[in-house]
Amino acid sequence: MLLQGKFHIPSGIDKVWDYVSDPAKVIGCVPGVQTYAIGENKRITAAVKVSIGFIRGTFQTQTKIVKEDRDTHTAVLELSGTGAGSGFNAAVNMSIAAAGAESDLTWEANVTINGPLGSLAKPLVEGNIKKIVNQLFDCVKAKLS
Repeated sequence: MLLQGKFHIPSGIDKVWDYVSDPAKVIGCVPGVQTYAIGENKRITAAVKVSIGFIRGTFQTQTKIVKEDRDTHTAVLELSGTGAGSGFNAAVNMSIAAAGAESDLTWEANVTINGPLGSLAKPLVEGNIKKIVNQLFDCVKAKLS
């Protein structure tokens, strides 16, 4: 499943990059995070409480930065997780572009879901994932304002 979105952030590109490329800052904006650890090369392991449709549970997740380029303000991440009898994998591309004195952050995620979560209707899953991403970036915007 391919998901994508764009957020306008009322802060300069370098300030946005410095924030979103720092796992210690971003993890606090992830909805449902219960515990987390940041390891070598900015790897994050976290327990995240999730509720999508009738599926509720705590997912054990891992995030790894595959590529990060401050000069072009781009990053590629791999996310995976298991919980509630389901699992997911995602490859996420993110880029930040200057919009005058502010910034536009664009993201695209190729997501694979299996188990009971994967059997839910695609619009339900997409809607819930986008809701989580929106909550995350609403928090980022608030922190940067």
